[in-house]
Amino acid sequence: MVVKKVEMKVDINCGKCKNAIMQAVAEIEGVNQVVLDEEKSLLTVVGTMDPICVAEKLRKIKQKPVVVNIGPPKPPEKKTEPKPVCCKPCPPYCPPYYYNNCDMVTVSTYSNGSGCTIV
Repeated sequence: MVVKKVEMKVDINCGKCKNAIMQAVAEIEGVNQVVLDEEKSLLTVVGTMDPICVAEKLRKIKQKPVVVNIGPPKPPEKKTEPKPVCCKPCPPYCPPYYYNNCDMVTVSTYSNGSGCTIV
């Protein structure tokens, strides 16, 4: 089943109404998340449940739900890893993953072309 986000206007007159709404919706199979915004009187339900079941459950507790929006939930925000912070400037030829351990290496060959020396 597809995960969806359902937003409904509900009547929140008191703490008892809020508790009844939260409890009724939480019992529905397929509900993953329930958010109730008291200031906006907006109920947001996320899960694989049927939006009609949510509305019917609210009607059973004397609510008059008005569907505001049905759609896919917002994708989770991608967390970006912070780049390492250099404690000292690195030479321009140093790869980014060596920021804190940059060593200078010099390679030279003998005049006859054989072997090399690493300093």
